[in-house]
Amino acid sequence: MESFEKKVWKTLSAINVNEKVEKKNGLTYLSWAWAWGVLMENFPQSVYVVNESQTQPDGSTMVSVTLTVKENDNEASRYMWLPVMDYKNQAIKSPNTVDINKAVMRCLTKAISMFGLGFYIYAGEDLPEEEKQAQKANNDEQSQKRTSLIKSVEESAKKGTQAMGELWKSLSTEDVKLIGEQEKQRIYVIAKAVDNAAAH
Repeated sequence: MESFEKKVWKTLSAINVNEKVEKKNGLTYLSWAWAWGVLMENFPQSVYVVNESQTQPDGSTMVSVTLTVKENDNEASRYMWLPVMDYKNQAIKSPNTVDINKAVMRCLTKAISMFGLGFYIYAGEDLPEEEKQAQKANNDEQSQKRTSLIKSVEESAKKGTQAMGELWKSLSTEDVKLIGEQEKQRIYVIAKAVDNAAAH
């Protein structure tokens, strides 16, 4: 039986967050409201605690949150921290409450990512693992289908252009696109050669 932590990770890491991402000054941000909403949809008993912020010797501030994902008697916690930063991603000296609030919510989003949501973005990937696997499977399937279609058209071409033309008419628009114009022309040459051989 898989652990609760693994269940949470599998659930959240499979979600595509690309449309909810913003990029600023080279860093990627995920909307905290959307991230929290997704967490609530899947694990509505989850809670977070904003820990006391820590003022550093240089006057900058570090915030942190502890996020606990819950489902009935199961729970798992993650602690995450983040410096209060300006729009240039530099630490702010003596930040005000608005700066601190923004940092806390960004920190919460980061904590949620540690459970899987949007983690693939921080890892420099374009798609979550499950979607990549599904995409690969779809590509493999399309490739096999294309090979099969080309073989069928080639077989009809061995009987001449008329037979090839009849088969071509029976194909769907999607099948025609899948075969491609280049392959169509290549096979047509075969059919034409058959016609020429039959005429002599």
